[in-house]
Amino acid sequence: MTAGSSAVLFVVGLAAATVGFVLVVFLANRLLAPHNPNPEKDAPYECGMEPAGAPWARVNVRFASIALLFVLFDVEAVLLFAVATRLRGSIAGLVEAAVFAALLALGLFYAWRKGALEWRS
Repeated sequence: MTAGSSAVLFVVGLAAATVGFVLVVFLANRLLAPHNPNPEKDAPYECGMEPAGAPWARVNVRFASIALLFVLFDVEAVLLFAVATRLRGSIAGLVEAAVFAALLALGLFYAWRKGALEWRS
């Protein structure tokens, strides 16, 4: 048995152990968890109050665009903080971080011009 085949067997063994563990956990949950549904447990949870309206209401698409912009700029902030700690006087790194921030600012300007940041009721 070569080193390459033993490495492959090791990875296959890890994958099989992972799948086996997940299956055991799901089986234990199925066997040990109490299962006694009733209408009160099946009702949608809304802060302990009676549900107000249908549980499957349509969501406005504007929420998705605002959420996408939030995630975009949240990731930008995290990446810029990570890059700022590694710059240490590097002019090339500073230029790269500035280009990255400028591209994201261009995206923000585009979203602003298209009206994605305005909330119409």
